[in-house]
Amino acid sequence: MTFYAFGVNHTSSSVDVTEAFSASTEAQARMYEHFDLSEDAEIVLVSTCNRTEVYLYGRFADCMHVQHVLAQHAGFSSWPSGDAFMLQDEAAIRHVLHVTSGLDSVVVGDGQILSQVKEAYQHAIDHNSVHSLMHRLMHTAFRAAKRVVHETSLSNGSASISTAAVAMAEEFFAQYGFSDLSEQDVLVLGAGKMGALALHALTNYAPTSVTLSNRTGSAAHELAAQHHGVDVVAWDARNEALQDADIVVVTTGAPEPVLTPGNAPERPYKPLPAFVIDVAVPRNVSPALNDNADYVVRDMDSIEDWTSSVQAQRRSEIPRAEAICEELLSDFVTWVFHQQALQPAIQAIRNTFEGIRSKEVERHAHRIEGMDRAEIDRLTQSIMQKLLAVPIVRLKNVDPDSINFVHGIRLLHALFTRADHKEESDMLPERSDTSTPSLSDTPRHGATEHHAERDSTESKAQCPYEDVMSDSADHISALLRAPHPS
Repeated sequence: MTFYAFGVNHTSSSVDVTEAFSASTEAQARMYEHFDLSEDAEIVLVSTCNRTEVYLYGRFADCMHVQHVLAQHAGFSSWPSGDAFMLQDEAAIRHVLHVTSGLDSVVVGDGQILSQVKEAYQHAIDHNSVHSLMHRLMHTAFRAAKRVVHETSLSNGSASISTAAVAMAEEFFAQYGFSDLSEQDVLVLGAGKMGALALHALTNYAPTSVTLSNRTGSAAHELAAQHHGVDVVAWDARNEALQDADIVVVTTGAPEPVLTPGNAPERPYKPLPAFVIDVAVPRNVSPALNDNADYVVRDMDSIEDWTSSVQAQRRSEIPRAEAICEELLSDFVTWVFHQQALQPAIQAIRNTFEGIRSKEVERHAHRIEGMDRAEIDRLTQSIMQKLLAVPIVRLKNVDPDSINFVHGIRLLHALFTRADHKEESDMLPERSDTSTPSLSDTPRHGATEHHAERDSTESKAQCPYEDVMSDSADHISALLRAPHPS
């Protein structure tokens, strides 16, 4: 079993490919239903406007299957390897941490990606597709994102066009004593992609009102319906709305200016000029409007100067953010190593108790009349699982630094494994040094699962406590006598 991260995104693929693989919530639900993975596999599917990625703990065959499902969804005959990326082990985990922290975003430090990854994680939970390892990974990623926000300036400022435009408006009104935009009325001209981004950016500022106007009224109503509290005015009535607006965001994308000194209305009842932000290319607001005392105009040149300074500041914070991710990556890999190292010992405990249970049920089955054997097995297995639940959970939560971890695992393995069944692959792997372990050090479940199945089969044929051999006792005694930290 291995950690994988693969998919298409803005760095590996063309826009056409990322658009084809983009999946709505409903499409993701259908894909989760079609996934047919290994029994212990775990998966999270993330799909945004710039990426469709899979974070998977499983086997390579699981990767191939998921890629096939995604390709079918996108209308591709096969997985587009040339436009996709694929990482595994530490590189895959590092990628998850970088994505969630905004290090891999189109706009470095983008805070929106964290909420998108959290939403994707919740979808995976809803489809019962994550278990202990992926739960731990995702919460490690969320912790990395939180630390990057609080311990660096990576997310400071507004570096995308839409958020920068709104932040510039906030700065403009701050010079008049306004702490936010809660007392301003906003007019957005244009219901295309940039208009939608502008409405989205405004949601965090809660202005007094937001009004949308577009040449095609149906497009304006459709976009407004996606945002709470947005009103629509007809295109022919936009000048009346201009009289009341404090902030005007122009996103129309028309071939010539839609707002000029000739058609801009006077604003006799407004003490402050309207702040007009033209994000269209070519410009849809005449620069000459700046000569009108009722309007202050900013265009794409102003926005680019703003975002360039913010991006430069953010880039200087990348090393600090990456260091945080590396620290948490190391912690997670260490945790995985110890969890994987525990598996043979935990499996030995379960096999031993299962052997005792099945042997005792077999011995006393003739005394229990009127009860179905399958029902007896279910009852006794339930009792056994409840008895083992607390010690196994506590064993998994032991701090590896508080004990001689390797010594303890070997002792557990010796206590609960029959002396006549020693497999090299069941033993805890040695490391050549005392540094942080690598995921390549961890025992892969493929081998241990095979032995576990054989252990289970053999334990039914022979009760473990009935065949204690002297060399096993000597081995346990030696482990108990071995020096260990106090």
